[in-house]
Amino acid sequence: MYASSIALTIVSDSYMGFFLPGNIYERLSKFLDGDLDFPFVNQHEILGIFFLFGKDFGVKNDLDVLSAKDITRKTIDQLKRDIFLSKNISPSNIELIKENYQRRVLQIYVEMQNNPAFEEREINKRISRDPTLLMYCYAHHISYYRQKCFFEIYDPFKRDQLDKKLHNLLLNRMVMLSYNVEKSDSLPYNTLHPFVDWIIQNNTSGFRSVF
Repeated sequence: MYASSIALTIVSDSYMGFFLPGNIYERLSKFLDGDLDFPFVNQHEILGIFFLFGKDFGVKNDLDVLSAKDITRKTIDQLKRDIFLSKNISPSNIELIKENYQRRVLQIYVEMQNNPAFEEREINKRISRDPTLLMYCYAHHISYYRQKCFFEIYDPFKRDQLDKKLHNLLLNRMVMLSYNVEKSDSLPYNTLHPFVDWIIQNNTSGFRSVF
């Protein structure tokens, strides 16, 4: 029971998002509005997604680490399944892809309207940052272009591993990154650098302001 509550805490204190391309949230919104067609990422663009564990409270002990690694394993398995199930995407059946997105958008509307704190002006931000839609976006583009992807997991960052300006963002947090290339050697930069740059550029006072 205790282990289950720890896992639940890590799940509720985790976050998934895109850091490459920089305007992916805007593109996703335009696609959902019908202003962009699929694919809305070019074949040679690098996609980068992140999974952050301990966003607000950090990863504090070995149980937290084990729980986070269990979530990463399940997430990788889910992404691989989504990519495999999307392998038949072609220009002739792209409308089916959009139907998947639209069903999820409808679910989000229902969820938010049942929330007493629902605010109409928050709906577009909530939709464009929905983890399910972002996973669709990542998996569908990788499958459409017949690409590979790799995952890199970082144990909780220690103080001496980080620049001081990153302490309030990454200290004692775990991160998993994934790119739409086969291995890290295929990237023109260090795996972690674009993610760190994205955080610095988008943050003013902690993760709450970014997300």
